[in-house]
Amino acid sequence: MSDAPVRALPDDADPSTDAGLSTDAPPPAGPPRSHARRWILALVAAVTLLVTAAGVTVSVSAVVALQNLPRTLVAQYLGELQHGRAEAAMKLAGIRANSGDVLLNDAAYGKITDRISSFTVQSPVTRGDTTTVQARITQGERTYDRSFVVEQAGGLPWLPFWRLGRIEPDTVDLMVQGPAGIQYTVAGVKPQNMPLATDVILRALPGTYPVELVSTSANFDVPVSAVATTPAGAAASPTVFTARLTDAGQAAARTAIDTWLDGCVASHDAVPAHCPFGTFPDNASDVVSNVRWQLHTRPDVTIDPVWTTGGWVVESTTGSISAQATLTRTSDGGTGEGYTDPWSFDFRGILTFDGRGPLFTPLIAGDGPAAQAGA
Repeated sequence: MSDAPVRALPDDADPSTDAGLSTDAPPPAGPPRSHARRWILALVAAVTLLVTAAGVTVSVSAVVALQNLPRTLVAQYLGELQHGRAEAAMKLAGIRANSGDVLLNDAAYGKITDRISSFTVQSPVTRGDTTTVQARITQGERTYDRSFVVEQAGGLPWLPFWRLGRIEPDTVDLMVQGPAGIQYTVAGVKPQNMPLATDVILRALPGTYPVELVSTSANFDVPVSAVATTPAGAAASPTVFTARLTDAGQAAARTAIDTWLDGCVASHDAVPAHCPFGTFPDNASDVVSNVRWQLHTRPDVTIDPVWTTGGWVVESTTGSISAQATLTRTSDGGTGEGYTDPWSFDFRGILTFDGRGPLFTPLIAGDGPAAQAGA
C-alpha cells in the first residue's frame, strides 16, 4: 500500500475521472467531519419538514377556496350588478354586446331606477352533469330566486376549477302606439329601431329602465314610465305605451271633422266621394245635376282619446240633410227641379295627425254613401 497522502475530492468530483484519486488509499475519516455532515443533514431535513408543512397549509386553503368557487363566482357577478358595474358583470357572465345592444354598458346601467340591492347565495347542487347555484335576490320591492349554472374549467378530477356558465341577459320589452314620428329613449339611449305598434326587445341587465318621450306634439301625448326587465326564458309581454289626445288635439280633430263635413255639404255631386250621404232620381233614366245640399242638423262627434289601430276612433250622433237638384230626362232633354225631404245620416271614422295637421278618414262601406234619398 502506498504511503502517499490522499487528496480530498471536491463535492462535485467524479471518482472515475479524477486522476489524482488513488483507489488504494483508505477513505478519509474523522470525528469533526462526521459531526458536521450529520448537522447539515439534520438541518436539511428540518427545512424540508417546514416547507412540507407550509405546503400542506397552503393546499388546504386552496382546496377550501376551490370548493367555494361556484358560490364566489355567483356572488361576484351579483355584486358587480349591485354596484352598477355592468361591463364587469358581463365579462364574468360571458355576455358580449352587439351593435344593437344599446343598454349593455355602464352608462345605460347607471341610469336605471331600480337594480339589485341585496342577495344571498346557496351552496352548489349537482344533478347529473349540471351544477347550479341558487341565489335569492332583492331588487327594489320584489324578492325572487334565480339559478346560475357553473361549469368545470380544468383542475383535478377530485378538485376542479370552476367558471360561470353563460348567462343570457334579461330583456326590456316595450311597444309604443301612436302617429308616425314618435321617438323615445330607454335609459337615455335611442334604440336603433323604433317601429310603432311593434314589440321592441332590447337585451339588458336586471333592473328597471326609464323610458322618456323625445318627440313632442301639442295634439297628443304618450304617457311613458319605467320598464322592468324580464329574465331570459320567462314569459314576456311588452309594456305598451299608447298615445292620447290632448285638449288641443281634441279641438284640432273636431275642426278637421267639421271641415270634412262642410266639404261634403258644399259638393254639387249627387253622391259626394267619401261622404256619408247621397241622392238619386226616382226615375232611373233621369240625370241628376247641380245638387244643392242643406244641412239641417249637424251631428255631434265623440272622439276616443286613446289611440287604437290606425288612429283615434270617431263616432257621430244622427244628423239630418236634404237636397235640391236639377233633373234632366234622357228621352227628350226636358229639365226640372227635384227635391228631397230631410233624412238622417251618421258617420264614423279614424282621425290621425300627419306633418300638416289632423287628418280625418271616414269609414264608409264600399267607399259609397252611408245614406241616400230619392229626388
